[in-house]
Amino acid sequence: MYEEAMTNEQKEKWLVAMQDKMGSLHENYTYDLVELPKGKRALRNKWVFKLKNGDNGSSPRYKARIVVKGFQQKKGVDFDDIFAPTVKMTSIRRVLSIATSMNLEIEKSDVKTTFLHGELDEEIYMLQPEGFVEKGKEKLVC
Repeated sequence: MYEEAMTNEQKEKWLVAMQDKMGSLHENYTYDLVELPKGKRALRNKWVFKLKNGDNGSSPRYKARIVVKGFQQKKGVDFDDIFAPTVKMTSIRRVLSIATSMNLEIEKSDVKTTFLHGELDEEIYMLQPEGFVEKGKEKLVC
């Protein structure tokens, strides 16, 4: 939660993580700031923070991401506007069992901005992220 991160003794590290995430969003032209069209609703969002253990004893990494509170959607209004596909655990187990039975090696990779490259057919509006509301543009939405 944003308030907790900003009162935490590691505040500076969380700020760097949030600035890194916002930098990625801007570099990839993820959104524009616009006036909210009449009849549309801007979804709220929240910051999610995670401390990832460093590999081989290296120092931990502070990760921040912004997520839309999709549970605020209303059926018949904007319920079908957002869909974020995620893999099911049964699919992961199946792939692992096939790899094991065929004596294959499994590798994992982390794509930092993977969700920034999806194409949407709909226009979705979101409030500006807490702590990153642009001065003079407070009434605009993403």
